Amino acid sequence: MSNTRIRKIYTIGEVVFDIMFRDGQPIAARPGGSMLNSAISLGRSGLPVSFTGTCGSDKAGELISDFLDANKVDTSFLHHEDSQSIIALAFLDHNSNATYSFYKGNKPPEHPPLPSPGPLDVLLFGSFYSISHQTREHVLKLRNIASDQGALIIYDPNFRDSHLNELDKVKPFIEDNITRADIVRGSNEDFETIFGTKNAEATWALPCFANCSALVYTRSSQGVDLCTPGFTRHFPVPSISPLSTIGAGDSFNAGIIAAICENGVSRVNINDCSPQQWDRIIEKGIGFSSAVCMSYDNYVPLS
Repeated sequence: MSNTRIRKIYTIGEVVFDIMFRDGQPIAARPGGSMLNSAISLGRSGLPVSFTGTCGSDKAGELISDFLDANKVDTSFLHHEDSQSIIALAFLDHNSNATYSFYKGNKPPEHPPLPSPGPLDVLLFGSFYSISHQTREHVLKLRNIASDQGALIIYDPNFRDSHLNELDKVKPFIEDNITRADIVRGSNEDFETIFGTKNAEATWALPCFANCSALVYTRSSQGVDLCTPGFTRHFPVPSISPLSTIGAGDSFNAGIIAAICENGVSRVNINDCSPQQWDRIIEKGIGFSSAVCMSYDNYVPLS
């Protein structure tokens, strides 16, 4: 393929400070937020990544900002607002999956400054941050800039059960995000919750996927399904005993972006990717995700 490298990767999303519990006891505390987690994994992989978001001006916000800097994530678009940071309590069950309680300030979030992605760049966005009435319009500005300039756009709905009462209201926003994405990566739980679909093929057949180049459908220990306009493919995953699955999907996203960069994939040539090239992309995602599950970090380990 032409275009041998991606110039820049951008992520935009919420900023939280995760405190993890097992059997009712705190066991770890980490900077978090889906797109922040992906950015950390990409920074640790030596890739040029910027994170766009807003954190508090308190001690947690300072820890988060310093952590991004230490992991070589560009913080030019990180905004510190005069409020407390969001705290997320993550309670791990016997399968090391988490349920969350979020503690937020009463002040609506301020909008961070936006970058200007160019051709060959990558934008990763998603989660509730991309569909919330408080932040959606700001995310759309960045998404539209990236789209207009020909950047490759990756969307992860990452829709949590805690927002089920808002699904009817935000579902059109999720569908709109899918229609403007080149790659959609989500879990079977995401798509069953949002659309009621039970497998990758039924999800890929939804009208909102008509213009997508790929659906990457992750099924935890049951593997990964890839759907493209030309073929579908299943990928097994290694059997592991995870310590925590927090950040597994986020690091999967980072892994496929890393492989996209390594293989010179862009919006211009993504539809020309061969099955072998997709093998490398998905296998990198699986590798990143598996590595994250073996620690209490939300990101791949430092090399």
